[in-house]
Amino acid sequence: MQYFVQFDIHQPVDMSREELFTIWLEEARAAQGAVDAGVVTNLWKVVGQRSVFAVLDVPDHTSLDQALESLPIIQKLGSSVDTRAHAIRPYSEFAEELRIAVEGK
Repeated sequence: MQYFVQFDIHQPVDMSREELFTIWLEEARAAQGAVDAGVVTNLWKVVGQRSVFAVLDVPDHTSLDQALESLPIIQKLGSSVDTRAHAIRPYSEFAEELRIAVEGK
């Protein structure tokens, strides 16, 4: 199953920029490992924001929960990271369903 996940990172008031970036570097290294392993199929940093967009390909909902909870940035920043996940599928599949609904098999 594919999921589009948005991460919004908020710097805790008692944390320095250097501490935040040290955690984020650890996360970046883990993210690159997930890209190399094929779990993360697309990954973007939003310009001018502390937000990251990712597409993950995991077997099921439980696997997504487990993957997110294992992330260094989630483990170390906890509630300072907001995540939103949406199950997605290729648009081409939807377009084919439309074609069949309108034109028949």
